[in-house]
Amino acid sequence: MAKYHQRTIDAIRAADPRLPGVRLARACAEAQIPVQVVAKWMRITRQGVYYWFTGNDVAEHHLPKIEQITRTIEAALSAGALPAKDLPAALEIVKQYK
Repeated sequence: MAKYHQRTIDAIRAADPRLPGVRLARACAEAQIPVQVVAKWMRITRQGVYYWFTGNDVAEHHLPKIEQITRTIEAALSAGALPAKDLPAALEIVKQYK
């Protein structure tokens, strides 16, 4: 599964946890969901996802989807379903919690 680089983890920890992009980042890091998967879900670049993850502004039109993805991942984490053994398993689990 995806491992986040220590610099990324440090940047996420240093960012304001109340921000939607940072909440998503923390959930993804804990669930080991790769940035490229989030980028594909959101239809943006990986660089854009990293930008959000470190506390930068999220465009208003992205907020509902970010909040939905975050809630889905957090629910799967709370249920103990994530992190999964591999990416295909994680993606199947996420589908169940939507």
